[in-house]
Amino acid sequence: MISVAVIDDEPITRMDIAGMLKDLGYSVVGEAGDGFDAVALCRAKHPDVVLMDVKMPVFDGLSASKVILDEDLAGSVVLLTAFSDEEIVEKASRIGVSGYLVKPVEQQRLRPVIEVAVAQSRRLRESRKETEDANRRLEESKLIARAQSLYAKKEGVSESESYQVLRKTAMDKRLPLAVIAKAYLEQEEQA
Repeated sequence: MISVAVIDDEPITRMDIAGMLKDLGYSVVGEAGDGFDAVALCRAKHPDVVLMDVKMPVFDGLSASKVILDEDLAGSVVLLTAFSDEEIVEKASRIGVSGYLVKPVEQQRLRPVIEVAVAQSRRLRESRKETEDANRRLEESKLIARAQSLYAKKEGVSESESYQVLRKTAMDKRLPLAVIAKAYLEQEEQA
């Protein structure tokens, strides 16, 4: 079930939106009346979507959204505002907000906005994971190449032979080749 946090400085608006979300089958994990409480709520609950009012006293919705997205405290943020303001849309886009709803919020508009925000969040998470995996593989390849080259020079063998030795050691130890390469490089640094 998709979890949603509702942030608005108007208690009646929060209550109305929370009721609509529940009617649509979403889990409302909490409500807050300002940006500070929104960040604290997201730190505690990590909702899939935050419905965030833009205009709130002290710590506004854009500032809170930036913190929530920068710290990865929620899957996505959808802004709620009574104003259709180009400057707000531009700022929201820069910080990574996934959607924008103009108040008063209508129930039939909630589902599409939330579903698209969740889908975007999933794609972004998958993309980040793929990038992290690619970076990890690249770093492991560099590590293996350094160990292979060092071993070849030290033992007076070809890099191909060096690779075979490292690979055989990894297979014998049932460890990834990158672990063996790292251990070998660390050993050589200490020697």
